[in-house]
Amino acid sequence: MGFSIYNNDNSKINKLDLKVGNSWAESSQNINNKIYDSLWNLVDNGDGKIQQNEMDMLNKLLEITDNLCGKTDQILDNEELNKLKNVINNGHIKDLLDTRTYGTVKGSEAGKLTNFSYLERGKLYPYDPASENQDKTKTNQNLVNVDYSNLKLDKNSEYYIDTYTYTENPDGSKTAIPVITKKQDSGQGRNYNWSEGLDRTISKISIASYYYENDKGNQLPEILNELKAIGKEVGFEVEEIGMESAPWVEDYGVRRADGKVLLLSNEAASNAKYGHINNTIDPSRIEISKSTQGKSIENYKEFKNTVQEKDIVESKSFLEGGNVLNTCLADGTAGAVIGKESINYTLNAMKLKNTPENVEKAKLQIAEDLGIKPENITFIPQFDFHIDMSYRPLHNGEIAIPDYEEGIRILRETQISGMDETAKSELINKLEELNTKSAAIRAEAEKALSDSGYKIVKIPCFSDSGKAKINYMNGVGGTSKNGESFYITNKSDYPELNEAVQKYFKNAGIDKIYFVSTQPFLDSYGGIDCMTQEV
Repeated sequence: MGFSIYNNDNSKINKLDLKVGNSWAESSQNINNKIYDSLWNLVDNGDGKIQQNEMDMLNKLLEITDNLCGKTDQILDNEELNKLKNVINNGHIKDLLDTRTYGTVKGSEAGKLTNFSYLERGKLYPYDPASENQDKTKTNQNLVNVDYSNLKLDKNSEYYIDTYTYTENPDGSKTAIPVITKKQDSGQGRNYNWSEGLDRTISKISIASYYYENDKGNQLPEILNELKAIGKEVGFEVEEIGMESAPWVEDYGVRRADGKVLLLSNEAASNAKYGHINNTIDPSRIEISKSTQGKSIENYKEFKNTVQEKDIVESKSFLEGGNVLNTCLADGTAGAVIGKESINYTLNAMKLKNTPENVEKAKLQIAEDLGIKPENITFIPQFDFHIDMSYRPLHNGEIAIPDYEEGIRILRETQISGMDETAKSELINKLEELNTKSAAIRAEAEKALSDSGYKIVKIPCFSDSGKAKINYMNGVGGTSKNGESFYITNKSDYPELNEAVQKYFKNAGIDKIYFVSTQPFLDSYGGIDCMTQEV
């Protein structure tokens, strides 16, 4: 091994002569150093024989020992060995030996992940082989073997390692295996601008692997199965991405027209978080809703781990995906419809006061971050939470908007199973109140959309608030492999309403409408669009 060890009293130097298969005790009988005896006993698996991995570990420990006093002469005296003993006993040896990989791993570099071992914790005591009280069983219970050998990675993909799982081995050691998740496919390279509307081909839909410990978590497997069945029919795959904190993956990153993903920068998130929240809500909607933005500030870093590094664009503005609708104008030019309150959050993120001049700066910054010409962005007032709960891009140059009067008419004229007359009356009253209170805001939004060249398509709305149990505007649209347009939205508990709204979407030129079982999520201000990201 190249190392020499002083004996206990530093009076004699003995060269180590270790060979795989030999006995540890016999190979070390001339050393006469208790700390060294404790070292080999620590790495031995209990059979007393030298294994290659054990000798590798001992060699690592001796290299560390040789460097502790800065001599690096491969001659280890007791001052150095005692320093190593302290490093092991206080647990710092783990920091020196544990070089597990965390974070991004490129499939093309998988071969660089080589197996190794480290000491996790424990105490190093002088070892006396002759002592009857010495514990000679499971002496390496502190040894962890990191195993990368069974990883199967696509060389063209990126992955993320967040944690490791452990298994106990018969000899008392442990094996650590990385928990590795595939990042979302890149959205770059397509030959058309990305919209959330119908004139796009979806290759993959990503959904969070997060499971609530309640009815929402129990519902996720059913939603996954429904999406997979739809995907098989229309031509997209479904995959879970590694999110543990919350399911609203649409909000944490905005898919840009060029396929990249806009994520909050640390600075923008910090500034927005500590900004004055009371200046972000439009005063004209206070009597309708006081709901602020979502939790992208809390979860955007975790979501970032699911995005390929080449796709990441960090923003100076503050945009949550639910308040940004990617659109295309009638000629296919990239555009966006954004809730106005995102401007106020962006002012906070940029540490700017709310003045007309600074509002224009915020708008320009938003356009720059999205990679869209400023004149192709339409800002609309919001009367509740994110605008993706109430507005929806359809074909290029078209926007669906909520029609409360038509929703009220359908409720009054339809016999709805499962909804008694009292519940129906209460819902109608709420919709009438919301229709009145939001009329001016919705009229302003409709004018802004029309002025920007969008064709307005009215869809009957039954959502009495952003967290209503009935929401058909929050959905995912595209064009199938057969050239048919499709729209996936939230199933309500009332088949008659599902059937009624389906006719309006078909009249808007959508060939197939699918409903998924997202009911438990709707009371948290989110639906199927909020839970997914598409490429």
